[in-house]
Amino acid sequence: MSRLFGPARQNGIVVRDLDAALAYWTQVLGVGPFFRFDNLQNASFFQRETELPAPEMSIALGNWGDLQIELICPHGDGGSTWHNFLRERGGGLHHTSVWTPDFDAVMAQAKAQGLALEARGQVLGGGRYAYLQSGSADQPLLEVAEVTEPVRQTFDFIRQCAVDWDGADPVRTLG
Repeated sequence: MSRLFGPARQNGIVVRDLDAALAYWTQVLGVGPFFRFDNLQNASFFQRETELPAPEMSIALGNWGDLQIELICPHGDGGSTWHNFLRERGGGLHHTSVWTPDFDAVMAQAKAQGLALEARGQVLGGGRYAYLQSGSADQPLLEVAEVTEPVRQTFDFIRQCAVDWDGADPVRTLG
């Protein structure tokens, strides 16, 4: 656990092919089940301080113990952090996330540590998030994610589904 930011709650992995990534995580690694969100909607999105159109992307969330795995598949040729990461690196570990109900306080702590804003936004109907960088290209971003009560309930549900998962119904949808 970080003495500054608390426990790592999620690893976000950018992928080219969500179906192939889901097959790897569920069949090869035995992690799951995953909950797929196609065409995830953002209420707002900023790359650094420039507002951009909401990125087109699909995600899938599953748990490996208490660590949530987020598979992120950007669509099209957008200018978001995920699109840029895929173009520049071909995919892989994009970020490690900390979750908080006090987004502004954790963001102030991150700024005090010298982390620079890469991107920020808000999921439609959900909390705010920000990606922060250390300035070193070989380090994943730190995501600070605001966990509202509905988001916490969803994340708890996904984690609980993984506890005794027997491999059946590996990819599911919510809603």
